[in-house]
Amino acid sequence: MSQENLELIRAGFAAHNRGDLDALTQVYDPDVVFETLLLGTHHGNEAIRLIYEENQKTLSGYSVDPIELIDTGDQVVAVAQVNGVGPASQIAMEDRDRFAFLFTIKNGRVVREQAFRNREEALEAAGLSE
Repeated sequence: MSQENLELIRAGFAAHNRGDLDALTQVYDPDVVFETLLLGTHHGNEAIRLIYEENQKTLSGYSVDPIELIDTGDQVVAVAQVNGVGPASQIAMEDRDRFAFLFTIKNGRVVREQAFRNREEALEAAGLSE
């Protein structure tokens, strides 16, 4: 199951980055819970569009590229590089602009996604403090 979970998360990032919201919703359970850093907590697949569209407004050329995936059984920690340019400021995200996510997976779909400011916070939430 571990490799399947990693592939699921990779597929989710790929669908997100190409703007394929239909494929992205297939990664998530219909009753998924999203805990974001800036937009609060949202429920259900309809939240995917809201979160995606808000991020597109915030950064032009917005993408999130996984640079590290850590399998923990029924969870995956993903450290990701956020890319894009502020539409008004024209300031680009930098290599240090990394965030982390904790995906909880059940029956082959993500049932909870939590966003964190860094890898350490995500590992701690997964019970893997270093």
